[in-house]
Amino acid sequence: MDCSTLDYYAQHATDLAKRYESIPSPVAPYFSLAFPAGSRVLDVGAGSGRDLAALIKSGFDAHGVEPSDGLRAAAITHHPELSGMLIPGNLPQIGTPFGGQFDGILCSAVLMHLSDADLFDAALALRHLLKPHGRLLISLPSARADIGPDDRDVNGRLFKSYAPEEIQLLFERIGFRQIGRWDNEDALQRTGTRWYTLLLELSASGGVRAIDQIEGILNRDRKEATYKFALFRALAEIATQEPRAAQWRPDGQVGVPIDRIARRWLLYYWPLFASQRFVPQSKAEGKRENGGEVTTGAVAFRAPMKALMGHYADQGQHSGLTAWFSATSTSALPTAVAQAERKALQAIAHTIKTGPVTHAGGALEGGAVFDFDGKSRTVVMHADLWRELSLLGHWIVDAVTVRWAALTEKMSMRQGLHAGDVLPLLMAKPDPARTTRAARDIYLAANDLRCVWSLKPIKAEKLAVDHVIPFALWSNNDLWNLLPADSKVNGDKSDKLPSAQLLHERRGEVVMNWQRLRDGLPTAFDQQAGHLLGKKLPVIGKGWEAELFARLREAVEITALQRGVERWAV
Repeated sequence: MDCSTLDYYAQHATDLAKRYESIPSPVAPYFSLAFPAGSRVLDVGAGSGRDLAALIKSGFDAHGVEPSDGLRAAAITHHPELSGMLIPGNLPQIGTPFGGQFDGILCSAVLMHLSDADLFDAALALRHLLKPHGRLLISLPSARADIGPDDRDVNGRLFKSYAPEEIQLLFERIGFRQIGRWDNEDALQRTGTRWYTLLLELSASGGVRAIDQIEGILNRDRKEATYKFALFRALAEIATQEPRAAQWRPDGQVGVPIDRIARRWLLYYWPLFASQRFVPQSKAEGKRENGGEVTTGAVAFRAPMKALMGHYADQGQHSGLTAWFSATSTSALPTAVAQAERKALQAIAHTIKTGPVTHAGGALEGGAVFDFDGKSRTVVMHADLWRELSLLGHWIVDAVTVRWAALTEKMSMRQGLHAGDVLPLLMAKPDPARTTRAARDIYLAANDLRCVWSLKPIKAEKLAVDHVIPFALWSNNDLWNLLPADSKVNGDKSDKLPSAQLLHERRGEVVMNWQRLRDGLPTAFDQQAGHLLGKKLPVIGKGWEAELFARLREAVEITALQRGVERWAV
């Protein structure tokens, strides 16, 4: 704490203690909300002992620290029951009073007496004293009318003006999350003075946010191949586009089906493996001479994927990807191709399980962050990590893709590739026009076909297959996302999302066209609808329409909010 401030408290301890004791504790109403009943709580900066006594009276196993000898003596005078419960202690060098390991900490009217240089160390010291899931109740002034330009009052006490959002961010960066906030007038009724109170909770690991955990893995972990980038890219896309694929477990973990991850890997690596120039995806492959072979350290699933791709060799580099994707999306793979696809996906799943799932996080203090549940065939992670992937997924995908390209350039010792050569391959997608052809054929065969948005009849030459969630946002060609529209209306909609009102009004049209698609391609429709619903299909039970429409509306609204997408109405 600031020396001048401590000197003032030392000189005026008796009078200040009487003043504080003249009013009830302004933070006591929050004790029962902040701390579990009977839990172990530390009052940091206990002052006159008023709040510490209130904690003990409320049934908490409470202890306190106070740097001012005078205030500690006054506290014992006013509250004899605090004898032995109150010891010297000063932020940021507070040490480990009473052995630490507290369930909660009260830090009321203290941090404003710390300089900018001491604030971060003080936050770390408080974090060190808490158990995982421990709670921190902080109270600070949001306004004071008696502070000069030097951040001091007329008595020389330091009063730093820390905004609540600044304090929230400070603690979030070291592993806390805010779970409560209250704003109050000054209990002593001083003109121009107001207070805010924050309640924060330390994460289970006591570590940093999950997004920083991702950064740690991508930055510090050894990378013998590009697998960790592929894993995070797939998880981020699934979190934002197939959130109900997540299996929430009672132990605070989330499982994601490895088969869904493997299918996305197949899409990512296809353009890389189809490139006319060899694109290494491991350090070992990067050392090979043109035409040479790699037996150790090569991408394990390259061979089975090349075998699958061989069935589409006559289609060209990107056309082969589109042709395969169109066939697999409509469940129209010939038997030999389906067998080759199954082998490729099995090899990819094995690599995911034995590679990044096993080793991601090995360079971090907390160790590996993933596990594999063989019974449910899911990649398991803490719910906090899944939450970050869900909230920041589209940013994570972009960042990971750029880093993937940079790592490929670094691995390309013999091939001389640059990140700019690799990025177009990582961003390559199946041609949306060709992959919507099956839906288009079904709509052309329908009688009295109308534009789903304008409700006007559509002539064959004016039919466009519209992506409800634009392809530019999700790259999604699932049948539930493909609806018939007039070509001009489709052009007007472009990459916008339908308004909530329009989608509500067109529910009947949407469901009717889903029925058409399901009648024409039942296996493919049920399988793809299952991705959005998070249910194992092929057969959707009775009443599927209402649930699927609810999930579509949810996907549209969340995408609009998270991506800031413009809304559209006819």
